[in-house]
Amino acid sequence: MTPLIIKFNKMSITKQIRPENWIERVSLFTDDNRGRLVSITVCNSETLIEEIPLMGINYSSQFKGYDMVISVGVDCMKLNHIINAPLELWETQNESGDVTSMEIIDYYNNEYILTFC
Repeated sequence: MTPLIIKFNKMSITKQIRPENWIERVSLFTDDNRGRLVSITVCNSETLIEEIPLMGINYSSQFKGYDMVISVGVDCMKLNHIINAPLELWETQNESGDVTSMEIIDYYNNEYILTFC
């Protein structure tokens, strides 16, 4: 079993989410944060999405290719960003327990940072 890793600083806590908990965690997160503005950057440099409402995050199991799909937009205007073969999922919470960012690292060591407004 993979050990749980937690990092602390004075204002936030970052924890690694175990892969066996990803489906449940992203489902709960989506339910609690739908409509919240999100920005997505890759490797801390290229901005893919900037402050667009979150529609959902979905993690497909082995039977669907092990992809993580981030959906953003409003009503009929929807964009999907697919992260193939994610290996790590990290979540940062502020002192109130609100998620301020998520980091997803894929098979190719690309880091996708989701920052929530």
